[in-house]
Amino acid sequence: MARYRIELPPIIAPGAWYPSRAFASGMDVARHEFQAPGFHDLFGAKAAEYELHWVYRPLLRFTTPVWLIEQGANVWRKAHDTGTWTIESRAGWVRGTLKDFGLVHAGSCRSLTAWLQRACEMTAARKIRIWHPQCRVDGASGCVFEGEW
Repeated sequence: MARYRIELPPIIAPGAWYPSRAFASGMDVARHEFQAPGFHDLFGAKAAEYELHWVYRPLLRFTTPVWLIEQGANVWRKAHDTGTWTIESRAGWVRGTLKDFGLVHAGSCRSLTAWLQRACEMTAARKIRIWHPQCRVDGASGCVFEGEW
C-alpha cells in the first residue's frame, strides 16, 4: 500500500475504526487496480446489499425510503466521527443533507448515492430514483442527496 501512500495497521481488524480517508483511498486503489467502469456505483450498491443482509430485508419491505434514510442518519456516527445529516421529506420525496463531513471525495459521494439507491429499492417503494444535486467536491456547503418514488 506504500505506493498509494495509504497507511494502515499491519492487521486489519473487523469492526475497527479507520479514517474515512483510508476507506476512500482504498476504493480509489481498487478502481485503479481492477479498471472497473462504474466502480464506485457498483461498490455502493453491493455494500448496501451486504450491510442490509437477510436479517433486515423482510423488515425493509414494510418501510419507506424516508424511514430508511432517517435511520441511516441516526446511525451515521457509528461509522463516522464527523458529519451531520438533516432530513427533509414529504410524500414520495426525501432530501438528506450531509454537512461538516471530514472527507471531500467524489468517489465516496458516488458510492453513497448508489448505496442509497439500492437500499431504498429494498423498501416497499417502487420506481425509486436517487440523485446527488449538490456536492462539496464542487464547492457546495454540504452534500445533498434527493430521492423520489
